Amino acid sequence: MKISLNWLKSYIDCTASDLAALLTQRGLEVAHSYPTIPGGLEGLVIGEVVSCLPHPNADRLKQTLVDIGLDRLYTIICGSPNVGAGQKVVVAPVGTTIYNYVDQSPIQIKKAKLRGIWSEGMICGIDEIGLGPTTNDILVLDTNLPAGTPAKNYFKDLLDEILEIEITPNRVDACSHLGIARELKAILHLPITLPSVETFHPVRSDLPLTIGNIDATLCPRYTGLLLKNISIQPSPEWLRTRLAHIGVKPINNVVDVTNFVLHELGQPLHAFDYDTIIGSSLMVQLCTPATLFTGLDGIERKLAGNELMICDEAGPIAMAGVLGGYRTRITDTTEHIFIESAYFNPAVIRRAAQHHSLKTDASFRFERGTDPNLPLYALKRAVCLLQELIPAAEACPVIEYYPTPLAHFTIPITYAAINRCLGTKLDPTLIKQIIKDLEINIEAETDQGFTAKVPPYRVDVTRKADLIEEIARIYGYDRIPNQLSTAYFAPENSIDTAYKMAEEISKVLAANGYYEICTNSLTKEAYGTIVPTHKAVSILNPLSSSSHILRPTLLFSGVEVIAYNLARRQYDLKLFELGTIYSQDHASYNEEKRLSLWLTGQVESANWIRQLGAVTLQNLRATIEQLVAKLGIIGLSYKAITHSFYTQGIQGVYKDTVVMTFGQLQPSIIDYVSQPVFFADIHWSHLLQVSKSNKVYAPISKFPTVTRDLSLIVDQAVPFQKIKDLILKQGYKNIQKIDLFDVYPHLPEGKKSYAIRFTLQDREKTLDDKSIDPIMHQLIQTFERDLNGIIRR
Repeated sequence: MKISLNWLKSYIDCTASDLAALLTQRGLEVAHSYPTIPGGLEGLVIGEVVSCLPHPNADRLKQTLVDIGLDRLYTIICGSPNVGAGQKVVVAPVGTTIYNYVDQSPIQIKKAKLRGIWSEGMICGIDEIGLGPTTNDILVLDTNLPAGTPAKNYFKDLLDEILEIEITPNRVDACSHLGIARELKAILHLPITLPSVETFHPVRSDLPLTIGNIDATLCPRYTGLLLKNISIQPSPEWLRTRLAHIGVKPINNVVDVTNFVLHELGQPLHAFDYDTIIGSSLMVQLCTPATLFTGLDGIERKLAGNELMICDEAGPIAMAGVLGGYRTRITDTTEHIFIESAYFNPAVIRRAAQHHSLKTDASFRFERGTDPNLPLYALKRAVCLLQELIPAAEACPVIEYYPTPLAHFTIPITYAAINRCLGTKLDPTLIKQIIKDLEINIEAETDQGFTAKVPPYRVDVTRKADLIEEIARIYGYDRIPNQLSTAYFAPENSIDTAYKMAEEISKVLAANGYYEICTNSLTKEAYGTIVPTHKAVSILNPLSSSSHILRPTLLFSGVEVIAYNLARRQYDLKLFELGTIYSQDHASYNEEKRLSLWLTGQVESANWIRQLGAVTLQNLRATIEQLVAKLGIIGLSYKAITHSFYTQGIQGVYKDTVVMTFGQLQPSIIDYVSQPVFFADIHWSHLLQVSKSNKVYAPISKFPTVTRDLSLIVDQAVPFQKIKDLILKQGYKNIQKIDLFDVYPHLPEGKKSYAIRFTLQDREKTLDDKSIDPIMHQLIQTFERDLNGIIRR
């Protein structure tokens, strides 16, 4: 965006010396600054041609004596046919640098001998001072300024400094000269002066026009008025110059004023030819799909049905906030105009502009959020300017629709929170001064803090963090210490528990050879159909077919990583990811954290010590058991389940809460992977609930452990987990560990044998047979009674 310094000075008293640096340091990067006239006319002066005689040695040259305000007259050889005595001209003395109008290349003026006579400078044409294309004539000035006056004093209205500012998408409030003036007001603590609209005096209207149907959600505010008896003319020089300096082509007085107000205040306006409006009522509404609309560019477009349109009784006459209509355009014969000034819903404007691939100055601002409190003032400002240019113009009363004014953003905050976040000790008085300079109101003030009421045009300041950023920005990032004292570091107990747990689990998994992966939340639509329990969340504007939905599970993200590595001969993989999955339930959307593990290939890399073996479900379960132990979870039970993901699946349950599922994946859902893959899906929130964050430490017992082995024959359908749960249910404190060290399934009559080892220990005495035998005898009786088990003697 281009900002004219002369224009900016109309609202705030500032200089260009360090303006670019000040704005850049505060987040509005000045990418480039340059004068409107190359070189800024430095060194050029106004001279008076005292005499003009033919050159004695050249027919087309003239020998002049020029007064440039010094103690003598200077001889200058000139080839222009229009040079003559008594003229006021622009002189470039020896040593001055001028710039070519075409390529702006610098040319230094030197003392030179032309056909035997020394020339001490140059009398300049408009091209030689950067004001226009090449011509044979010199520039003759109509002025009473004395010789020797700097030329820039005469051209002060044309000489300007332009700042090209890179506006970030969230700073639409800075997309105008008023916006930059507001910014400088806060930085420099200077007042700003808004243009007066006191000359606005409407007269009674004899031309009917009303506002009919308006969609209040899509158009919260709509204002306008009828301006009668106008004449379409070229704009005056000052208006054309200001627009040209910021890259806007002057067209006529009406269009130029609307463009001027847009770049002055940031409020887009649109002018309709009143006599082309059919009927006496305007509507702001959606049109039916396939409605045809011809824009100012003469292109006929078919509407999708979600564009907000300005309509008369015959149909659409403008695409609100984007493009005017061809039928109601301003022409040389226009006599009465209706000027529109509104606030539109940013989303509907962006949707329309994107759909039709239209980028206009108006849509750029509306789709980011303009100031809802500005339309009326901007409308009056435009009318005052037009009446200044067209004295016969008469303004009719304002027509306005604004049923529900948009509220300010309310942000309660404390001084302690501000200083803690920034690592500073800013005085409350300074903080309040910055807030007020930003035109943010302060309410409910106490010794500890206040409530900030942020005007709705600051769409980027809606949270505490935003408000603190504004304070830091205006105070100056360079003034904030780059090293925080220990007083500002967060205490240990304030660190998020979930974050600490994630760090602990990551360390355990990394120690076991697992690699952490971070995959895209966007995935293929086909994956959503494989997860029947969840409705996938679809993306309205997917970038590609591989990013059509938000992932309903982490499963396929990891499998794609495995496939990628297998294609590059990396066969032995241990992966994990802590990520978010998404689902949809009617109108609500759900997000869940999941910890997922993937295991495939060999248990370990090739070596000469042990024979290689493929990973099994037990390897994955061993990792899970290690995580469970690390988190201090006691009482987690496992049971076999039938699941569409697994050929054999296991569910981990804690007191009726499903914490995880894991197993070997079905080959049918990973047909693009050539080897078995084992997968664990762990509910992160459930894991947090059942984990024991406060660990209790006890001294190691000085008494020895004792082991007892038991061979138990049970039915084939009885899993070991059921036996373990039955043992734990008995509540024997001396049983420290239960291990299954052998399974023999080949017994007759549907039986199998478990070899179980019990590790016992007492913390107060050495266990002997008299203490152990009753425990083992009671367990045997329990197995025989509850499991119909047989003890192999």
